[in-house]
Order: sequence, then C-alpha cells, then structure tokens
Amino acid sequence: MRVKQLGDPVLREVSKSVEISAIQSGQHQQTLEEMKSILNGIQSISSENGNAISAPQVGAPIRLVLLRVEGEFLPMFNPSFEALDNETFLFEEECFSFYQIRGKVVRYLNIRVDYVDEKGESQSIKFSGEFSGIAQHEIDHLDGVLFIDRVEDSKSIRSIDFVFAEQPQRLVQVKKMFDYMVG
Repeated sequence: MRVKQLGDPVLREVSKSVEISAIQSGQHQQTLEEMKSILNGIQSISSENGNAISAPQVGAPIRLVLLRVEGEFLPMFNPSFEALDNETFLFEEECFSFYQIRGKVVRYLNIRVDYVDEKGESQSIKFSGEFSGIAQHEIDHLDGVLFIDRVEDSKSIRSIDFVFAEQPQRLVQVKKMFDYMVG
C-alpha cells in the first residue's frame, strides 16, 4: 500500500518532531523521496492532483509535509501555521488516505507557515486560498487529525461516485488514482 488508509493507527498518531541534525539522515531522506515518488505517480494519472502529502500517510510518524508549489517540491519539516487574520473560507477537501469521499471544512484564508527546510534552515511562507487550505490539511495530519474530524456539516460529505456522477471520465481517472494509492 503506497498511502496508508483510514483505519491505520499511524494516521491518528501525533507525529514526532524531527531534530534539525537528523533532517539529512538517510531515513528521513528516504521518506521524503518516497513522498515525492507517490506525488509524481498521482500526478502522472491526473495533472491537477499530486500536490501534497504528509509523512504519516506513508507510514512515517514524523513532522514532515511535502507540498508541490508552482511545480516545485517544498519539503517542510516541523511545520506550524498561524492565521494572518480571521478570514475563513469553506474548502472542499479530499484525502489520499480515504479518497472515496469529499467534505467541506472551514479553513483560514490567509496563513503563514513556519518550517525547517531540507538544509536545516528556518523558513516562512505565506499561503492564501486553496494552498492555505491544503497546508492546513497536511499539518493536521501531523497531529492525527483528519478532515472528516473538522467537517462541520456532515451533509457536505459526499462519495466520489456522487461528486463525479456527471463526469464519467473524471470518475474513472479518480478511481485510477485511488487504485494507485492503495496498490
């Protein structure tokens, strides 16, 4: 299984911080390479997907998130975020660990993420809109929180069969991605 699926205990663990001196270790770099490979595999099936994953989703309970921003990988060790204001938006979320459903979650619109990069240097980046929601989703994984835990209106939870009922080609593509993730 490439991506750990709902029910795997690692998805509910609080991940351990990564010591700066250990970022370059073979184990952490191997986890990072596995995350990149999975995102590339997903993106090869659907160019609009494969933009974010957390280490727990590949079975490593460490505080590591990998985003693809403007086509480039952005590894974030020990990330945390701060809302830049109180403005929120309703974000329809999906998760590689239970890709068969979607749900709407209230997320901060504008955030700053503080993290340590691959070289062990402290960094900060601002996100707005969709990438703000994606970053919050992935950071939640590091605390054992899944988007289904944050859905305020359970009526917003829908299966992919319903979401893509009028887009049969997209539904086939989404199911191929799911098969890849659990393959």
